[in-house]
Amino acid sequence: MKHIFTFFALTCLALSHSEPTIAGTAPADTLYLRTREKKVVEIREVYPDQVKYKSANGKGLVTVPVKDIAEIVYNNGIKDVFNAYHAAGKPEIKWLSNISYSDRPEVRLTACVLNEPEKVQIEVNGTPAPVAARSFKTVKEEGCSGGMQISQQVALKEGKNSIRLIASNGSGASHSETLSILYEKSKKRIALVIGNSKYQSGSKLQNPENDAKAISQKLTGLGFNVIERIDANQGDLRAAVAQFGSSVQSQDFEVALFYYAGHGIQVAGKNYLMPVDISPQSEMELKVLAVSADEILDQMSSNDENSQRTNIMILDACRDNPLSRTWTRSSGAKGLAGMSAPPGTLITFSTKPGSTALDGDGKNSPYTSELLKALDVPDLRLEDIFRTVRVRVMELTNRQQIPMENSLLTRELILNRTR
Repeated sequence: MKHIFTFFALTCLALSHSEPTIAGTAPADTLYLRTREKKVVEIREVYPDQVKYKSANGKGLVTVPVKDIAEIVYNNGIKDVFNAYHAAGKPEIKWLSNISYSDRPEVRLTACVLNEPEKVQIEVNGTPAPVAARSFKTVKEEGCSGGMQISQQVALKEGKNSIRLIASNGSGASHSETLSILYEKSKKRIALVIGNSKYQSGSKLQNPENDAKAISQKLTGLGFNVIERIDANQGDLRAAVAQFGSSVQSQDFEVALFYYAGHGIQVAGKNYLMPVDISPQSEMELKVLAVSADEILDQMSSNDENSQRTNIMILDACRDNPLSRTWTRSSGAKGLAGMSAPPGTLITFSTKPGSTALDGDGKNSPYTSELLKALDVPDLRLEDIFRTVRVRVMELTNRQQIPMENSLLTRELILNRTR
């Protein structure tokens, strides 16, 4: 109504004078633009979508769209507010997401926009797209208090992606810092995880079941297809190893990983992993009934000299000999023997050859507990993961347990990559 009244009054004023008013002699109006520019002019016509004022030379009218006008203060003191000022100025944008790498084709990005944006666009690789207005919500969350949190799902192309937000209000437009996100298609990973605790002959172990389940969950989160067996008897263990080996040899995997927690025995310089249902009475029986670690390593080895697969064997084994009637990880038995790693392979032992690993008093063994923590650390190289585990286990056990690795890796591998 105010705009209509102003238009009516100015129209009547124009009709009541047959001669134009001489510039500089008429009372001046003040026009404030949304850019905060101030103009002292003579307003002649006001419409719903535009305002016209007399040009400086008095020979014509200058048209200004209403969308560009903040307010007009007329010479009689009346004020017309068209678009309120944004007192705090242009929008300020800060990313809440800290992503530089993705193995998925889409990511959800979050940002905080201050100073009441009226329009927000997201620009992906130079192509702008609107951000839905329903996502403009003033929040009180830490890091964006008083601002509007913008959350947007973004489709990525393979390779490097450049992403930025553009926000505008009456004071102008601004853009965020450019996020650079590298997208690589997820490469296939496979793992066989064994946790044997409930041995039918000899003492039971407290933690291997917990260890295996925790490792399975962690590896699944890191993109592994996990084959898990808990308290595997001889048939189950051999079948799982065969299934694992068949998958490794028939498909193109980036990583093949074998994890074992339970009783492990060294006989004649060879390592054997114990199913829960066997009770060998001699070393000869053991060689037949138990599963050789070398056989599992053979299942993982590639026949293709050009294979880029990385193989990892992790043995958090009891390392004692049940033939000596000692079935606990804390025994003083001879432990496991060293193993040579084929090209492209890392073999890790929870303690050095000839020593025994501790089962631990907590939910997980000291070794697996620290391995789970190290796998959570982003962007660690494979070698650095196990170096970190070794240092921590040595500290926790007062050097009673010293993890070791035999490595013949041929390429760099990062399991928990974020950039």
